[in-house]
Amino acid sequence: MLKSWVFALTTKIRISEGIFPIDRFGKMGSVHSVFQHSFNIKVGGQLINLTNHPDYLSGFGIHLPDALFQEIFPCIQQGNIVKIIDNKLSIYSLSGVGSFSLKEADVVPLKLSHLRVKQEELCQLEKLLASQQLETAIGLPFDAKTVEIVNLLRSTKTTLSSVEWQEVLNYLIGRGKGLTPSGDDILTAYLAILFMVGNPQAEALSSALANQELSTTDISKAYIISSIHGYVNSLVYQLFLDLQNQENTAVIEQAIERIRAIGHSSGTDLCFGLLLGLQKIRKCMDVTE
Repeated sequence: MLKSWVFALTTKIRISEGIFPIDRFGKMGSVHSVFQHSFNIKVGGQLINLTNHPDYLSGFGIHLPDALFQEIFPCIQQGNIVKIIDNKLSIYSLSGVGSFSLKEADVVPLKLSHLRVKQEELCQLEKLLASQQLETAIGLPFDAKTVEIVNLLRSTKTTLSSVEWQEVLNYLIGRGKGLTPSGDDILTAYLAILFMVGNPQAEALSSALANQELSTTDISKAYIISSIHGYVNSLVYQLFLDLQNQENTAVIEQAIERIRAIGHSSGTDLCFGLLLGLQKIRKCMDVTE
């Protein structure tokens, strides 16, 4: 049982199974964007996030131990060439070449469908999330249109029509501020829940997203594409791992707090998407019983 991402992620290079092996995307790329504790490279259209953050790994991410991250970071400037040959990733800059091997990297499972969480635990999570009044803190105004879309997502309807899905996507995709707009975060978390329980609407939403022109940021597109394949970030995965292991309420509340700490409102948006998915599942179960 993986209890501590902080411990696990600081000892070795770790890579999300969602992008392993990375050479399947191509052998040449470039540095896409650079931040204080992470940078993104783009290889064959696939964004890959590399970070030294102690307890966060995205579904399209690689975690580097801090010493290695600090060693190669001087070579990281936007536009620099990246090569991937024989499981070795090299970044070329005027100040030198930063390289590391992925041969011994640990592949991290971040697919919620790998987990088996009982209905009782899902109900517990729904109650905890509902008690936090998330709609007052998400990055979207909770106006009449947002309420309309939210009600569609958590409705008792077994399936939404293609027109209804289009309405949902047109409203949410790219809506909100930041590198991952709130509407995108809500959708990715909602989709993750549907995938985890095997709800047929997961395929419908995934297909609608795959066929949608994603008018949002490149980074947010990467999260959406990752969610289409069923992958989540490590904090969301850990929450459901804790639920699977029937941890006590305090542990679950701490896992929720760690998610809510992501970004300005991204974590809260993710939690709200989880809540909508849980409400959808419960309502559909109530109708069929």
